[in-house]
Amino acid sequence: MDETSRPGDANGPEDADGQSGDADDAGGGLPLFAPQLRIESLADRVRELAGSVEHGDFSNRDDVANRVVLPLLRHLGWNVGDAEVVTLAHETPAGAVDFALCHPAGDPRLLVSIGTFPGSAGAPPEHPFDDCSIRALQVSVSEDGRGWKLHFPAGRGRIRNREFARLDIVDDAGENVAEILDTYLSFHAVKSGAAFRTAERDYGEKRFPAEAHAAWRRALTGHEILRCFLREMEEAMGVPADPRRAKSFIDGQVGTIRWPADPPDAKPARRVGVGDRVVVYDFKSRAIVTWVVVGGEPDWENGEVSRNSPIGRALFGAREGEEREVALPGQEPTPIRIVLIQPHTPASINP
Repeated sequence: MDETSRPGDANGPEDADGQSGDADDAGGGLPLFAPQLRIESLADRVRELAGSVEHGDFSNRDDVANRVVLPLLRHLGWNVGDAEVVTLAHETPAGAVDFALCHPAGDPRLLVSIGTFPGSAGAPPEHPFDDCSIRALQVSVSEDGRGWKLHFPAGRGRIRNREFARLDIVDDAGENVAEILDTYLSFHAVKSGAAFRTAERDYGEKRFPAEAHAAWRRALTGHEILRCFLREMEEAMGVPADPRRAKSFIDGQVGTIRWPADPPDAKPARRVGVGDRVVVYDFKSRAIVTWVVVGGEPDWENGEVSRNSPIGRALFGAREGEEREVALPGQEPTPIRIVLIQPHTPASINP
């Protein structure tokens, strides 16, 4: 990547006079705008980039770095012109990454690696983020700039097990992408520590289903349980219990439990896309409604809605459990909750 091209290629937020904002923070942050304005501005930028990505305008990693990643970082408040704040080709114990975002200067808080998408064809067996000692949030960007995966550094295991969020700047709604980027990657969220705290919570919620049964099994067979059981037995009998017999009893009880199969690694919540059947709860009518989001002319009587209709735009990109507001034909906007997202068969999707 051409380092000299970095600052000029990054388009940042503008102030009321239409001029690019100057740094207002010694650590490299740009002016902090109101949340709604910040998200709207970032969403517009994401949509611009999404069109270019979808048309294949970025042919190599340097294009993605200079024309996708850096513009978004500047929009997120990072002073990309300061090499001590946004450092190129940063070396980690496990290898080099494309960018290290630092606060204070020289202290990496975010690491960005391009073209090393875990699970993709030809992915290297080792990844710079496999070293869990790197105390910075970690972002993998696909070689075309379209897919982004976020990883928590303190989690155990390889990078695939430490993913807590992902986004697709082409398929996902611009506002959703903007909210995710602002939550985890904005300079001010990183500086305040909010990005790390939110990532830690989201990582914990995601990993819990994959680890709960195994951890419970280990806890029941651990030494602490045996000590507690021996203490209770001595209290009940008045004399110490035989540790070997106590251990045998505990093992027998654990052996009677019908453990469910260990679930695979938890995957990020699915987002509504074209062709998906979406079950929603209408808070106003207190009714369950099912819609199918289609790309062409919808069949309203069969519950289809167009991707470009008001309802389709409200549903598109939403996750299960997320609440949105939709305007039904001839009615006032009503809040809904996404209850279930089901993939639809391609044969029944309008082109």
